[in-house]
Amino acid sequence: MTDNQNETALTVRVDNPVLRNKTSQVSAIRRAEDGAADYIPHVSADQVKLIAAAASQNKRLGERNGLLIKFLFDGCLRVSEALGVRPVDLQRTPDGWSVKVMGKGNKPGVVAISASTAAELQSYCYRARIDENQHIFSVSRSQAFRIVTEAFDKAGIPRPTKERDHVGGVHILRHSGAIERLRLTGNPRATQNQLRHKSALMTMRYLKTLTADESLKIQQGVDFRW
Repeated sequence: MTDNQNETALTVRVDNPVLRNKTSQVSAIRRAEDGAADYIPHVSADQVKLIAAAASQNKRLGERNGLLIKFLFDGCLRVSEALGVRPVDLQRTPDGWSVKVMGKGNKPGVVAISASTAAELQSYCYRARIDENQHIFSVSRSQAFRIVTEAFDKAGIPRPTKERDHVGGVHILRHSGAIERLRLTGNPRATQNQLRHKSALMTMRYLKTLTADESLKIQQGVDFRW
């Protein structure tokens, strides 16, 4: 491949919003040059809002579809985990909301979700008359994949592919939620627990995906109040 061809290929990759960081393209360019070994493909929180809004346009099942996308992102969940959640699994504590999930290998876990997502889930369950021991999202894995991929297309946001990005349209919501939580908290250990990674090395990939601008903003939030 010639130098011009390399430059063209790099430009295409960086211009794809699925592959670049929200605040800066510099990190994405560097990752592309390095073969993207440590870069986690993700979409921004604003893009997830657009995807969820597009899914909500379905006249009959829009509320459920949009909520599924928000839930996958907010909880940093695998699709099987999200589909297995029941109303009884939602828990409120003095510190906020959490959800009991069944992870890989049928290993139970607990993840945090935002109060707004918890409120939407409860409201939907009430109006849809979902029993506390029924699954909130009564869809199959293939249906969940179709809901998400169609929403990407309706929102006009390029879908990731496993061949190019090593992640699909559903799983990228888990990646994206983790990146956003890490960006907002600056706490890799808390992000590791949210993702339920056994090894901190797996979570370090997410840390490396933050741009210098994002890392600086986290540090600028520190005030020692002398």
